[in-house]
Amino acid sequence: MCKRFALDLDWDAIAAQFSVAEEDVRGDVLPRPSYNIAPTQNIAVIAQGKDGHRHLTGAYWSLIPSWSPGKTLPYPTYNARVESAHVKSTFAESTRSRRTIIPASGYYEWRGRRPFYFSPEMESTALAMAGLYSWRRPSAASLWQLTATILTCPAVDGPATVHDRMPLLVPAGMTSEWLDPSIDGARLLAPMRKAGAELSARLHFHEVAPPEGDGPSLIRPINREEPMRLF
Repeated sequence: MCKRFALDLDWDAIAAQFSVAEEDVRGDVLPRPSYNIAPTQNIAVIAQGKDGHRHLTGAYWSLIPSWSPGKTLPYPTYNARVESAHVKSTFAESTRSRRTIIPASGYYEWRGRRPFYFSPEMESTALAMAGLYSWRRPSAASLWQLTATILTCPAVDGPATVHDRMPLLVPAGMTSEWLDPSIDGARLLAPMRKAGAELSARLHFHEVAPPEGDGPSLIRPINREEPMRLF
């Protein structure tokens, strides 16, 4: 699963990385830098609109389907399993045509009570986590709210030594297909899972202290080397 991640990115660089035009960046609703983002907080998403443009904007982290009468569901929706998202009523419509990329500096996973931080090979490149989105409108007088979830898949290689699940990553070569709402996402899940696993296998990771508060110190490696014994 992924229930904590870090987001300290240059939005201009993110827009360039994912081919988002300057006029399609909603800087007023994008999240502030944080090293301890949790479900229900504001995150950044990249999605393709009906106008054919890619948009970089903010979203509520926990997908609320349009048919839900309220903002709270009886089960968590900050993650969705890639194996079943296309058949689950909460996520099926979004899998079909409302897919997004959720950029991150890195993410945390836990081995028991010990957290580990995962980050890309190149610090200047954001992780592209696969996500789904949905719009909800609390009432006729309310504005539409964008909500999103992160897709997860079985962990492989290094990540599997920490946890049995990991975020599904979007390879650069599949970005266009993944964001294209005219393509049924159900047929993309298997190839995405295979290609994304190759990216995850190359991630750097290290143990960190339990994330409390905020700031860059949260991703500082823990040194577990035992002190030298002289006698």
